Amino acid sequence: MKSIYTARIVLLLIGILLSACTSSSSLESLDFKQNEKIVFLGNAFFENAIYSGELETTFSLSFPKKNITFRNIGWSGDNVYAHARTRARGGGRFGNPEEGFNILTKQITELKPDKIFIAYGFNESFDDEAGIDAYNKGLNRLLEMLSQHCPELILISTLPMEKGFGIPAAHIETRNKELKKYAETTKEVAIKGKYRFIDLFNPFSKETKYTTNGIHLSANGYRKTGELISEALTLPTPVINIDSKKADHIRNTIIKKNTLFFHRWRPRNDAFVYGERKDEQRIAQEEPAQIEPFIAKQEAAITLLLEDL
Repeated sequence: MKSIYTARIVLLLIGILLSACTSSSSLESLDFKQNEKIVFLGNAFFENAIYSGELETTFSLSFPKKNITFRNIGWSGDNVYAHARTRARGGGRFGNPEEGFNILTKQITELKPDKIFIAYGFNESFDDEAGIDAYNKGLNRLLEMLSQHCPELILISTLPMEKGFGIPAAHIETRNKELKKYAETTKEVAIKGKYRFIDLFNPFSKETKYTTNGIHLSANGYRKTGELISEALTLPTPVINIDSKKADHIRNTIIKKNTLFFHRWRPRNDAFVYGERKDEQRIAQEEPAQIEPFIAKQEAAITLLLEDL
């Protein structure tokens, strides 16, 4: 009788340990198929990734022969309600709150992604405990929309603030308590909805060398992020050294492509292209589409560089 009781206790402890060690809501490795399109969606976490190219380089070097394309539609200051994506100014200074969500829905429909990596929660976290319910509802609403257009959604947690940079320690402690709540909420939503979840909050809580200002990741921080995501999803090891000259050439080509795509979908003065002044400069409405051939040229160059590995 005692041995049976002991065995049950051991099994229970094993279960607890396995649960504690799991950083993703799914233990299965993520498979990238031939010719897939991957979208990065979120706030400044993804927008700033454009300028280092580290995330896309890591994934591309893990699947160099699969002709995978990446589209980054991160927007600094954005939230799960897509408020930063509004264009019209007629209904108020920042436009109708629903407009941004409708624009995002249309864009996702046009992109037809096979996988979407989603990173939100930082901007929402300033509302602390009072904003948790709104974030939960907004995230679920967003995921419901995205799941109608994409079969695979991967949620990424908020990052903690990094110590230093002249920021008072008390402020960092307060913000990290808030950010942790939103990271945990994101995980809960992922588990309930059976989406993959990547925990970056806890790994980055142990490090102090990966941001430019305590908040935004440096190139080195994005490289670390690529490693953590690859580890969580058990992706193949990059086929060449990420520090090699070949990898650097690929990375620079990726940055050029991403910069072009940024100007394709986010014209510098969108009021003349999409907004309330579009009737004043009709020629401006044609210009974003003219960037497409240049994007395709860089995409082809990336493919050739990867095929040559």
